[in-house]
Amino acid sequence: MLTFPLAAKAAYDPIGGGVTRIVLDKRFAAFLERAGVSVSAKAGAAKRGRSLVLPVTGGNFDPTVGRGEVEQEGTIVFSSPRRRVQVRKLVVKTTHAPLVARVGGSQLKVATSTATNSKRQGFGAVFTAEKLTLTAKVATRFNKKLRPQQQFEAGQRIGKLVTGAQPRVASIVPTGRASLVFDAAFVAKLDQHFVSLNPIAPAERQGSTFTLPLIAEGTLAPDVSTGTLRTGGEIEFLQLGAGQVFWHELWFDVGLHAALAEVDVEPTPAFPGKLGQVPVLSLGGGVVASDPGARMITLAGAPLALAPDTAAIFNQAFAAGKADFAAGELVGTLSFAAQGQ
Repeated sequence: MLTFPLAAKAAYDPIGGGVTRIVLDKRFAAFLERAGVSVSAKAGAAKRGRSLVLPVTGGNFDPTVGRGEVEQEGTIVFSSPRRRVQVRKLVVKTTHAPLVARVGGSQLKVATSTATNSKRQGFGAVFTAEKLTLTAKVATRFNKKLRPQQQFEAGQRIGKLVTGAQPRVASIVPTGRASLVFDAAFVAKLDQHFVSLNPIAPAERQGSTFTLPLIAEGTLAPDVSTGTLRTGGEIEFLQLGAGQVFWHELWFDVGLHAALAEVDVEPTPAFPGKLGQVPVLSLGGGVVASDPGARMITLAGAPLALAPDTAAIFNQAFAAGKADFAAGELVGTLSFAAQGQ
């Protein structure tokens, strides 16, 4: 047990988009015609032949095990000459009752299925429920409200459902390393102030390049528009006989365009000590690439610049209060290749 690491725990990703298609069975479509009931779609949903198409708007899904709940936009309307029933707030669940919705005024299980399946599709997944059958409660509600010429029945085959869901952000597998390449001019300035730049394990250094391991609970949008890449290890800035600054576990928040770290400024009481997690660098845009097939998200050459508070800390700790370090000063560049779950 000590020889092999435990597998990374999968996570539910928040859903950012996709489409659900409910395809009505030919026999059910013929039944509706005999019963004098028509089906239409509105509020974002669309009807195309026997297919009802609803945009996916939210929910959570773990694509590694094919489980979750998917929310849809739109309303399906069943109409008879006397009345109509709206089916809205549809939710697809990866259970034996895969379709739940508000039917009339109540939230009900609409259909059950004995044949469900989920498979990967890029960063997300496709969930299929074949042999959808009408539940007793919905059949009763339709008969009571619509008064059809032919009665709906529990267990009546209504069609199949296919949901394709893609995440807003994908959970990042804690494998691989991010690279922080320090700018030559910034390193030269540190040297002028006799400040050494040191990695603390599991951070590593080769020349001006520091590599930081990717750790658990990071999430990124495939286009790197939002999310946080979490890294481990620590970077130390040390001026013998003066200040010492630690950046512990740099987190790169691409939505906020900032790098955050647990900052410790020593020695105390001359310096403030532990400051908690604060922004230390601003993060600019780099070259983004996304490979849905391999579920890889890469960023190259994103510039990192001193945040105002970091510049003030460096001036206090290393420049005797002089304004030698400036907010916006280039520190280096960030690159990584992150594996989505």
